[in-house]
Amino acid sequence: MRPTLGAPHGEWFYDICQMKAYRQQRESVDWIADAPGFGIKKFEDCVKTYRTWRMETLNAFKYELTNGPSEGFNNKIKVLKRSSYGIRNLKPFRTRILHCTS
Repeated sequence: MRPTLGAPHGEWFYDICQMKAYRQQRESVDWIADAPGFGIKKFEDCVKTYRTWRMETLNAFKYELTNGPSEGFNNKIKVLKRSSYGIRNLKPFRTRILHCTS
């Protein structure tokens, strides 16, 4: 599913991300092989990162698991921490965190 002449290479990458399992792996190998020739610095950085984290990236697509929920909880806690500036007792702050994230 290589892009046709003139088609944006970013769309090809997006299409690969939407694929499932084996076909995605095959297409991503093709994209990684072709990306340095696109002449786009960001794609070259992406290829370098992908080569470093290849197995982890493929597993994320395969098992459809992310750390999104934990990042969401961390963000809620940071917002509470900013809005609770000046609280001297940890217990009410902890209670607010538990109430907000449950």
